[in-house]
Amino acid sequence: MNISHQSNSLRWRFDRLRQLAMRRVYPRLYRDRHPDIADSILVAGTARSGTTWLADLIASQLSCRMMFEPFNPELVLDFHGFHYFHYQRPEQENLALQHYCEKIFRGRIRHPWIDREVDQLRPRYRLIKEIRANLFLRWINLHFPQLPLLFIIRHPCAVVQSRLQLNWATDSDIAPFLAQEDLREDFLKDRLEIIRQVQTAEEKHAVIWCINNLVPLRQFPPGSLQVVFYENLCVQPEIEIPAIFAAIGQPYDDSVFRYANRPSGTSRANSAVVTGKNRVDGWRQKLTPEQIKRILAIVDAFGLSDLYRDVDI
Repeated sequence: MNISHQSNSLRWRFDRLRQLAMRRVYPRLYRDRHPDIADSILVAGTARSGTTWLADLIASQLSCRMMFEPFNPELVLDFHGFHYFHYQRPEQENLALQHYCEKIFRGRIRHPWIDREVDQLRPRYRLIKEIRANLFLRWINLHFPQLPLLFIIRHPCAVVQSRLQLNWATDSDIAPFLAQEDLREDFLKDRLEIIRQVQTAEEKHAVIWCINNLVPLRQFPPGSLQVVFYENLCVQPEIEIPAIFAAIGQPYDDSVFRYANRPSGTSRANSAVVTGKNRVDGWRQKLTPEQIKRILAIVDAFGLSDLYRDVDI
């Protein structure tokens, strides 16, 4: 590790300690006084795709109440009764979901889980970071059109490798997909055999990645979903960052480019951005050729290979 990355690692550790100290106090004291839905920003994507990193980057420029994954039915009582990865047809009415979303987007909820990342006492905006709303993003967009929305995508092999490293669940994540009849009918009926036949952990994680990305990419009309590719943000922030802030209608200054090279709050001490290793294709050294082949076969079966065709998916 060279000197610059040693410095980066030390700065990351210091920032984490400072954030942890603030987050023990601020969630009890902050005041959310701006209930306009347009004062909220939603950053969505599958887990380990860079949602926290993107949210942190935006928060470096705006005074935000960070709202951490409010659509978790296992940890947030107000969302109890919905599926873990809830699916909603875009034009279908769901008054319970609409009522809960309005509470979130207007900041009318306080909860230890949701407020775990709060580090502002008087935030001007709300920044909702979410990994479980992908299957009703278009529904949100139609019912709350004033809400700025960003969707981040990361290479499936990178996401799968990260999930494998963390020993995350597979079967319990896939089960909520199969339990929803509308989702099976709309998106999975031609792929049920593939889902049921996967055996390895990497294949199952790939299925989770595919469903979480397939649904929003197919439900939104072409060009209407603001997609941020993790890899593009890594290698050409001077292009991606202006587009991000234009999409949410907010200003930024040059300090944002420093934040683009800093680890997120959910980065581990051995992550690439902390250690200085390659963030874009470090997975190539951590997955075997056989694992990569199996992951990409699943991605191809779901019709998503073209997303990364230019980078040798």
